[in-house]
Amino acid sequence: MTEPEPPPPIAVPELRDYHQINAEIVRRLNRGETHVRLEGVERQRLLVAGLTGPWEATVELVGDAGPELAAGMDAPGIVVVCRGSSADGAGSGLKAGSLLLHGPTGTAVGYAQAGGLIVALGPVGPRAGLRMSGGELVLSTSAGPLAGEGQTGGRLYLPTTDVGPHAGWNARGGVRSTVDAALRARLRFS
Repeated sequence: MTEPEPPPPIAVPELRDYHQINAEIVRRLNRGETHVRLEGVERQRLLVAGLTGPWEATVELVGDAGPELAAGMDAPGIVVVCRGSSADGAGSGLKAGSLLLHGPTGTAVGYAQAGGLIVALGPVGPRAGLRMSGGELVLSTSAGPLAGEGQTGGRLYLPTTDVGPHAGWNARGGVRSTVDAALRARLRFS
């Protein structure tokens, strides 16, 4: 018995409009697909933004994502994996679900994050976790200035070295601690 062929990837340059791209993602998830792959994402904004639903799946982006990747996502069973860099505001307003960023990120990753999990494996720009109120934000390599600025809740994990100045400035809550080997072992993403 041969395994069924995986569905073709979504070719972002062919659809162009993020409304159409996100609608195609939802169509495939509703069809029961557990792995949706987007190719050619080259700076397309608002991918996977506002995704809300009960699915259990991985959405993989190949290329460098534009601003607001997975912004406002409220889908606990979704894992978004970005294999390239991500522009400003990745995971902003995240409510539920997981976002794994392999490459460098822009400004304000996890801005106003209220839930879910964001893991940044590459260097992170300034103001990560700005106004964060919930969830977990893991910065494993480096963090730019003002990480955790205005934080009121959630957990912000900072690297043990290479953290920009003023981390936690004007924070009124939440937890800030360092990333250690135990946490890295607990977080297993492909």
